[in-house]
Amino acid sequence: MSAVPALAGCHKSAPTPSPEEPQTAAVAPKPPPTEAPPRIPLPDDPNPADRWLFVEKTKDDAPGGWATGSFDRQKNKLDIRTRDVRQFAIDVERIAIDWQRLVIISIDGKNSELRRRDVTLLHFRQDDHGQWVVVEP
Repeated sequence: MSAVPALAGCHKSAPTPSPEEPQTAAVAPKPPPTEAPPRIPLPDDPNPADRWLFVEKTKDDAPGGWATGSFDRQKNKLDIRTRDVRQFAIDVERIAIDWQRLVIISIDGKNSELRRRDVTLLHFRQDDHGQWVVVEP
């Protein structure tokens, strides 16, 4: 028998850095520069004479705001949906409201009674508690 040492499973170990040498961490590649989203111009209002809902102020910390509205003549109900809006106005002369009947206004899912006022342009503002209130002239 020969005395040949078996070296199976042995590997060369990496040298241990000395405490004086700074260890370098792997540097992650920089992400590509972010581009601002493209600004898409809104189309012109095809018939501004038919518009009766107007956003007057958006929330300060929001990039923009919008409001949509519809009127159900059978129910005599206005339905307004807003997003990041602080104040809006509706021109009640441009809506076929029957003031002889109960008028319901729903703003963001909350129903209220709308009563006729001496002005045709009604301004609504969101208070500090998130409730929509009519701004009296």
